[in-house]
Amino acid sequence: MYYIVDGEKIYIDEKKRPIGKGTEGICYRKGNQVYKMYYKSSIYEFGRNKSLNHQYLVGIPTKQIILPNALIYHEDYSYAGYITDIVNGEKDVTKKQGISLLPSDKFINNLKVLESDMKLLAFNYILVADVQTVNFFFDRDKELMQIIDPGRYNVERFCHDEVEQEESIIKTRCNRLNQIQLEDLITNLIYNDLVKYKPLNSKAKLQKLRDYIKKDKDSLSYSEYFEESLSNYENANTYFKSLGKYIK
Repeated sequence: MYYIVDGEKIYIDEKKRPIGKGTEGICYRKGNQVYKMYYKSSIYEFGRNKSLNHQYLVGIPTKQIILPNALIYHEDYSYAGYITDIVNGEKDVTKKQGISLLPSDKFINNLKVLESDMKLLAFNYILVADVQTVNFFFDRDKELMQIIDPGRYNVERFCHDEVEQEESIIKTRCNRLNQIQLEDLITNLIYNDLVKYKPLNSKAKLQKLRDYIKKDKDSLSYSEYFEESLSNYENANTYFKSLGKYIK
């Protein structure tokens, strides 16, 4: 079928096998880009028109949170979906391990970039959503941790009166909630690595180790915590092994 992108007509072969299919729509690959095409029933969700939020996301310069770079319209100019750059990595949730084997400096830098991306989105009044393992991709070759699928990200500024004194409150709230979602994702990824690489020899101890790390981190961000903790370790996995003496 033909669609409109940036005022030009393009063809998307919808008979080709999609690279992804979910509750909201179908994803096709075209060159080095992903075309996410929404089901009509998913364009409006929770009373919001996705196209407004997605248009707002275009051009925000995040580095490892992948945002739309163009929108797709039907020939009647009704909203159809968006385009993003493609990312590499395992699609299977059960195979998304390995972040703890990254060299310490690369691991910490990835965390810093993701935290910075979340802060940038909050600065633009954006509350993220669906920051889950299924939307996380680990490019082993490039040593990159990336987050995809911004389809349900919401522009909170659209939900409030644009009163100047409220703007800092909206940004602060968005950043707090964005960082919480990122921390939950990293916690789950760390636990997946603990289960995969078994720095300790029982599942009960691995669960205690995960809880110990989260408690020991306290109010620090993950990048701050690991920057302090990994200075003498090759990677996070060797550090996790060293914590065995604290786990009974």
